[in-house]
Amino acid sequence: MAKDTEYMNDNRIIFLSGEITEEKSKEIITKIMNLEAKDPTKDIMLLIDSYGGMVHSMLAVHDVMKHLTRCDIITVGIGKQMSAGQLLLISGTKGKRFATPNSRILMHQLFAGTFGKLADMEVDVEEYKMLEDLLDKLIVKYTKVKKSQLKELLQVDSYVSAQKALELGLIDHIIKQPTDLYKQPGINL
Repeated sequence: MAKDTEYMNDNRIIFLSGEITEEKSKEIITKIMNLEAKDPTKDIMLLIDSYGGMVHSMLAVHDVMKHLTRCDIITVGIGKQMSAGQLLLISGTKGKRFATPNSRILMHQLFAGTFGKLADMEVDVEEYKMLEDLLDKLIVKYTKVKKSQLKELLQVDSYVSAQKALELGLIDHIIKQPTDLYKQPGINL
């Protein structure tokens, strides 16, 4: 296990697998910031195979990727990039967002699991509306998806293939062989 971690660190690769929790967010942010501190001129690769998870934890990782590091962040979807995982995939550096041919990307409405006193639930609903608006704006900003098209995509769970993700501008390239990633112009690992 130690050799695996050493290889990943030496090659500036971070693997996000499973649910995005506060703990997982902290782990990813720490790795990004450590790699950025070692060499801010080299790219960092974030491999994503995630069911999604906590929106606030995902936004913390997003903000570090977009606002607190000078490194380009290469995002690579492998397996599944669902919900919050999808948002991190599209948040990679433009031109450096990849997926493997069998990747599946899930886009859907924000899940608002509120409960408790009615007054508190009303406050929660307003917060969820604000978050949903923010996430919609990020998707429109980072992709070719128009706001009217997004509402249609998010009516129900939308599972998107790598090819469809490329067409929608969720990713920039599909990896069919290693050279599709490592020989791309501008990749600096």
